[in-house]
Amino acid sequence: MKPKILVIVGPTASGKTSLALDLAKRLNGELISVDSRQVYRGMDIGTAKGKEEQWGIDLVDPDELFSVADYKTYATNKTDEILSRGRLPIMVGGTGLWLRAVIDDLDLTKTARDPALREALEARGLEDLFLEYQALDPAGAQVIDRDNKRRVVRALEVTKLTGKPWSEQQTRGESKYDVLQIGLSVPREELNERINKRVDEMIKSGLKIHQSSSGSDGGLVEEVRRLRERYGCEIESMTGIGYRQVCSYLEGQSTLDEAIEEIKKATRAYAKRQMTWFMRDERIVWVTNVSEAEKILRAFTHP
Repeated sequence: MKPKILVIVGPTASGKTSLALDLAKRLNGELISVDSRQVYRGMDIGTAKGKEEQWGIDLVDPDELFSVADYKTYATNKTDEILSRGRLPIMVGGTGLWLRAVIDDLDLTKTARDPALREALEARGLEDLFLEYQALDPAGAQVIDRDNKRRVVRALEVTKLTGKPWSEQQTRGESKYDVLQIGLSVPREELNERINKRVDEMIKSGLKIHQSSSGSDGGLVEEVRRLRERYGCEIESMTGIGYRQVCSYLEGQSTLDEAIEEIKKATRAYAKRQMTWFMRDERIVWVTNVSEAEKILRAFTHP
């Protein structure tokens, strides 16, 4: 029999980490974050890191690259470690491709990079790149993190070099695990209200955040200011939601109020794209609370 692992998914601000923590206490589990932004050290407030113990957080510095292939290796090794301790791995997060890479053992594209093409693509604006990619790979454009320039560049590069849409080039293998995927569903209006409140808390630092590497837990503006002083705003990790808008404010391109409203708008759009991705996976069982999840888990852990 394959070892069992639990997956908790859902859009940002849905409460999936709280649900996973509750279940971990009841099931002797350990959490593995599935979040492509929380891997960066010092990027704590804008990525909504919590103080709870999780694997998969603070793995690299903001100016280091960390790909889906890197995550697959890391998370697979960590899952096997947790299983060896007789505990239940609980993967929780909203980066859908990273999750699938692990649970579906994706054979990720090995198309070599083309330096000349890569340089030409990286010289263009993100919106321009995304529109071209959308025309070439409509299915992939629906689910890609369109705010991540490096990811859009790579998807467009692979599509152009191979003549085949990037979204069709992730081949599913045979999973090593017996996986139960639980999705946390929140009504759209309520989710949008949660997102707006979370952004306000990030700005005011009312959110209980993971202690940052600087030893300070000031608000999002101060976090971005510190990162900007060290790394600038041009590196890929600083293009994430929250960081690029505050960078725009710090560079005098917008007011703080405009930056806040743009963060809320971009986060709501991102949550919608996350749901589009997860709703395509018919294996996910959707719940609205802990008790519903527990009923499903009892059948999974005690068949």
